[in-house]
Amino acid sequence: MKQRQSIILKGDPQWCRDSTLALLTGFDIGRCICLGNQPLDAVKTISTNKAQTVLGQEFDAVIIDGTVELNPDSLGAMVGTVVAGGALIIMLNEAESESLWLQRFLRISKHYQQISDNFHFIHQQQDLTPLSTPTHVNTGEIIVNNDQQQAIDAVLKVVSGHRRRPLVLSADRGRGKSAALGMAAAVLIKQGKQIILVTAPSFASAETVFDHAHRLLPQSVYSQGQLLLNKAIIKFVAPDVLVDGDYTADLVLVDEAAAIPAAMLEQLLDKFSRIVFSSTIHGYEGTGRGFAVRFQQTLDVKTPNWNNYHITQPIRWREDDLLEQFSFDALLLNAVAEPAGLIENATVLSCQLEKIERHSLLKDEAMLRSLFGLMVLAHYRTRPSDLMMLLDRDDISVYVMRFEGQIVASAWCVKEGGLEAELSEAIYAGERRLKGHLLPQSLLAHAGLVDAGSLSYQRIIRIAVSPELQSRGIGQYFVKQIVADAEKNHIDVVGVSFASNVDLIHFWSECNFEPIRLGIHHDDVSGSHAMMMLTPLSKVGQALIKGGVKRFSEHWPLLLQQHFKHLPPVLVTTISQLLPASQPAVAERDRKELSAFAFKQRGFEFCQIALLRTVRNAITQARFLSLSEQQQALSVMFILQQRQVGDVSKRLGFTGKAQLMKALREATAKLLD
Repeated sequence: MKQRQSIILKGDPQWCRDSTLALLTGFDIGRCICLGNQPLDAVKTISTNKAQTVLGQEFDAVIIDGTVELNPDSLGAMVGTVVAGGALIIMLNEAESESLWLQRFLRISKHYQQISDNFHFIHQQQDLTPLSTPTHVNTGEIIVNNDQQQAIDAVLKVVSGHRRRPLVLSADRGRGKSAALGMAAAVLIKQGKQIILVTAPSFASAETVFDHAHRLLPQSVYSQGQLLLNKAIIKFVAPDVLVDGDYTADLVLVDEAAAIPAAMLEQLLDKFSRIVFSSTIHGYEGTGRGFAVRFQQTLDVKTPNWNNYHITQPIRWREDDLLEQFSFDALLLNAVAEPAGLIENATVLSCQLEKIERHSLLKDEAMLRSLFGLMVLAHYRTRPSDLMMLLDRDDISVYVMRFEGQIVASAWCVKEGGLEAELSEAIYAGERRLKGHLLPQSLLAHAGLVDAGSLSYQRIIRIAVSPELQSRGIGQYFVKQIVADAEKNHIDVVGVSFASNVDLIHFWSECNFEPIRLGIHHDDVSGSHAMMMLTPLSKVGQALIKGGVKRFSEHWPLLLQQHFKHLPPVLVTTISQLLPASQPAVAERDRKELSAFAFKQRGFEFCQIALLRTVRNAITQARFLSLSEQQQALSVMFILQQRQVGDVSKRLGFTGKAQLMKALREATAKLLD
């Protein structure tokens, strides 16, 4: 195989376009694609934000128009589509840029030009360097390398071996991971298996699976998302549909698992005893290693005999391919946190806070890699564009905690607020939306706090502690230091917005942050509702948060019956425990009514209101935690969320209404005790 090529053109936009067309002389234009906002002659052109739609496809040449802005996410996505011997052409404006991200990108590009004859950096006044064209040998035959075959064998073992031994299949892009899934599925159908379900963030992400299965099963009937052979089927099912639906399968294949919310992956793990999770490690999303660390903890608990296989050998390009290494370096896809051995003795007292200046990150590549690598580990969706944000936005502050010079924790904060009265009123009225300013905008538009716009905020948008050091109090101490620094800078409120889960809510509550809003809609990335929590640093901040918590508490019971009807009971309980009581203590009339229900045979229908008032009051108090987990869940689902008997019985394991009522009487008796 030939090495892939890269050429960066720096000049005015028209010269870049003319030069690109000249460089493509001899290329098959039908196998080229351009990302940009203007058509490039006969070359197929798609907008920059559509890069994900061509993932899995192969091109002889990819042209990226960066003359206005070079989008790092799109660049990362497209590098993996260039075939061996192909070319990546990037067009940049001649004018010098103030972007620190772009300055670093150009520095790394010039380094690769110095070490490889396949990398070229050409200014407008310089001559073009001709590009060689790729050579295609298309026999139509599927060639399986040794790595892929071992991956296929590992998938087959999930079906033939013991139950509850899932497989995690990982690889960098271009290793034929999805192809291996498709070929394994075809082998299983040939062996007589009847139902194989495939899920992924979108069907486009899993199309390669079906393509390879169909090629090995030429007699099958294939339409989008479904492959049939006699009575056997390979079928695509969206993750949320698969979680909620009544499906059975010989095997479930989860492709690009890192891009699916962790809560959904856990539900799939619980639901199917034979399942494969496939994940890209150094993908354009930069999510794979965060997935690996966090989801493997779940696997260790739920299915300790799970297996792992990593594909290393590329199939689209050479093993020593420099374009892949260039993308890793330029986009920090291979950034790693500090090795555990260097920081294992860190404690709260031995760590020091440091505020990092953005320009120092540009000068210190090792520090940048360590800082960014820690964020990749901690967050599912740390993208290359986050690196651009980190380096280029002047409203972002970066804090780190160091142990003997090594970074063990990191936080990125952004300033918000200070909005003018007229603008605040328009946001409150639903007539305006701003880019950024998440905290004041949400408090105005959603929480209904009319005075929220004028206050100054610092929002912690990312925070991470090395996994090896978690649960040592370092995170809480780190937040305390950040809050103290914000107070010195006369900030009114420090806040966070995060994908709600029990552990994170407890963490921020222990840091003295109070819940003020739960987002009505699911977050696209996490699949969870966004939780907003704040801590005050001034008198006006205290007044704002006190009013916000009171309002949230007042709305909470109604929200549970409407927008949060299916919120997990443990999450409902966790949030409720942080809110002031929304009802007065149990009235004597209610107590008498409930006593007759709990200890005698008074019908549920005749004491629903009393039960509703009592549970609403109890769930905000410690006494609610004396109930068993099942009793807590029953009280939340049946009383507060008012879910149907059949739904509650199915989820809590009751045989029907009679058993549910018996359990409810027992729970009520405990609450009255």
